[in-house]
Amino acid sequence: MNRDADCFRESIRKTFIRYSMVPVVVVAIVVLAIIGFSWTYSVTYMNGKDNKETADKLTKVMNVWCSVLDEVEKECLDEDGNVEKERIYKILYDSCGEYGETGNLVVLSPEQTVLFSSEGDVPYYLTLPQYSEWGILGSVSAAEGRKATALTEGDLCIGKGVYGDGVLRYILIYIVPEEVVLQAAGTGERYIAVTDRNGWVYVSNNKKLSDTYGKIAREYDKDTGYIKVGRKVFYLSRTDVEGGLTVYTLDDMSNYIRVIMLLIGVIVTVFIGIVIITYKSTDASSEKYTEDIRRIESAFEAVSKGDLDVTLHTGSSREFKTIGNDFNDMLESLKEQIAENRELATDVAFAQLKQLESQLNPHFLFNTLDNIRFMAKIDADAADKMIVSLSGILRYTIRDKREEVTLREDLSNLQYYLNILQIRFNKRFQYRIDIGEDIMDCLIPKLLIQPLLENAIKHGFGEKEKLSVVIRGYQITDKLVFVCEDDGAGISPEKLKEIKDTLENETNETAHYGLYNIHRRIRLMYKGDYGLDIEGKEGEGTLVRIVLPRKFRKNDD
Repeated sequence: MNRDADCFRESIRKTFIRYSMVPVVVVAIVVLAIIGFSWTYSVTYMNGKDNKETADKLTKVMNVWCSVLDEVEKECLDEDGNVEKERIYKILYDSCGEYGETGNLVVLSPEQTVLFSSEGDVPYYLTLPQYSEWGILGSVSAAEGRKATALTEGDLCIGKGVYGDGVLRYILIYIVPEEVVLQAAGTGERYIAVTDRNGWVYVSNNKKLSDTYGKIAREYDKDTGYIKVGRKVFYLSRTDVEGGLTVYTLDDMSNYIRVIMLLIGVIVTVFIGIVIITYKSTDASSEKYTEDIRRIESAFEAVSKGDLDVTLHTGSSREFKTIGNDFNDMLESLKEQIAENRELATDVAFAQLKQLESQLNPHFLFNTLDNIRFMAKIDADAADKMIVSLSGILRYTIRDKREEVTLREDLSNLQYYLNILQIRFNKRFQYRIDIGEDIMDCLIPKLLIQPLLENAIKHGFGEKEKLSVVIRGYQITDKLVFVCEDDGAGISPEKLKEIKDTLENETNETAHYGLYNIHRRIRLMYKGDYGLDIEGKEGEGTLVRIVLPRKFRKNDD
């Protein structure tokens, strides 16, 4: 045995020496290549994505503002010079109300006389004669009936001339609210600028992007791609927005390059260290690995001889440690199973109780997964929340092996199920839990209340649009009473009699497991006048009552 172990140890040492160097070098090169490619792709992709999203948002709001001008021209102006002010206000609020700011819509005569202003104040550049051929007024004049966009004295304006029989009758000017553009542009970490077609900067999160005149700096006025400004390298995305705006987004690559170089240095250093350590530690590692193998062999030999009290301690590597822990857990589980089997063989009631519990969990799991399947088609985020809640329920129902838990613990688990119901039914389902704090530490069978709620949901809705469920709990002398009452479809007298008759039997020959299993579990766990009762009328709702003994843990009062 020792000679075989020595050969195995030597084989491991030689294998480490022979095959450790090349894989380490290859892995290092591959990792560096993946990092470089992923970083480049991530920067360019996210920059372009953010640029396009900003451009799409601005396009949407620009289209809204342009449609406002078209609607005002079509419905609110006539050839006699009258302006339907109330109608204009309605168009503004209907079209722009969702953005929180409606902006300022100004209607001018050809002589720059103000006929209407939605905010009362009119910028000076719309009324002074010297501005008639400059800024937005000059752009409107040159557009000859088409919509024009111009940045004038720091305001982004959209204008349009209204003509009749070839004669200019009105000038419509919409002064865009800056808050809406800022909201669309966002406040991300990368540089961003929004300009008009002439390059005048309207919104920017970095002053370096504009020159002293307020236009986009010449070195940044490029097409999409990499640009070099001084000693820095940037990645630029540019999109022309429908309506006369241009969106620039830039990422400063210099900091990323420094980080990548530092990361490359760290990776190279780590891999060099691994090579050195691997070369020097092969002999010690091989000895340690073979030592754990011998321990594993000895442990299995002891088990084969009937010794279930042996323990396996390994620690040379994560894998061997996992084997040792799993081996020990396996023996503990085996011993527990043997003890359980002995107890089950002598206690028929306990075996029957286990059978009832095994019916409860799959029943609930099927219902919940069926709900998630439908919600995933409607709302993926809601389905994700349902899955998280289901995970919490499963941890409680499967991992917790206790037969009895405190009422507080069972209600805490019930909240996961209520989360699922709230997502599925929304406002159609309402509930109220009225349980006193004085019984929160009492012991009850695990998963006692949840099946009551499931039963109310399954049978309560019927043809009704909404369902309300009230769960009450209180103590009477040495007993606990729980009531689950709903205002749902109720229950027919025939069905009620069938359920009551089933509850009185020791075996269930019907397809109704929920209430019967609850009642049977209580009867098996507690001796006395305890169990479940049901009342209800068709069309008026159902009431389920449970009576339990008042119990605490041994260490509690």
